Amino acid sequence: MKKVRLPRSLALVIGLVSAMSPLPAEEIRDELSDAQLALIKKGSQIVLTEDVDGKPWPRVTIYAVVNASPEEVAAVFFDYEDNKSFVPNVLKSDISKKITACTAEVDFGVNVPILPDEFYTVRNTIKMLSPEHYRFDWKLVRAVHTKDSVGSFCLEPLEGRTLIRYQNLVTPGSSMAGLLRKTAISQMKDAATAIATRTEKLKTANPAQLNNQVEALRAAIKAG
Repeated sequence: MKKVRLPRSLALVIGLVSAMSPLPAEEIRDELSDAQLALIKKGSQIVLTEDVDGKPWPRVTIYAVVNASPEEVAAVFFDYEDNKSFVPNVLKSDISKKITACTAEVDFGVNVPILPDEFYTVRNTIKMLSPEHYRFDWKLVRAVHTKDSVGSFCLEPLEGRTLIRYQNLVTPGSSMAGLLRKTAISQMKDAATAIATRTEKLKTANPAQLNNQVEALRAAIKAG
């Protein structure tokens, strides 16, 4: 078969356009069965756990739908310092270090049943994979008790709403970790619910605050 050679100028233009194009966004819905997606559309929360070798707690993945746009949900989550005002059991959420406009280290304090409260720092990064597709990633920097934590929060549009996937894998440092396994999963479910509820509430009760959060998100994404 004879190869077709493009003019050098055209080849350069095509290469430039390809380099500037956004990476394909994750399709969260492809991870779900038709039955699971149908339940989510009706307002149910799907919670999946996956045991990981050498880890006392499983990787937890939560799927749900929020009655708001992906940008609005991302903006609410991106306002890290406001997390303590609506996420259950969060005592503290303060940005301690700004790495870039899209990456920050956040100091958290969390109420822990039975054991002393936990205080830790995670590095959060947000990316806009494509219009209306957002992804947050976090990694533990330091903690009083927790050995490790890595997770993500992904958002994509779904019929005028937002499909979210909240995923976290925590490695506790306490010898009582086994006793708190169910509690930890419950707190992750509560956190995902709180983000959705907060966004929906702001849309109706305080649209001005939500608009400010959206503007802050847009500025960060633009600055990179």
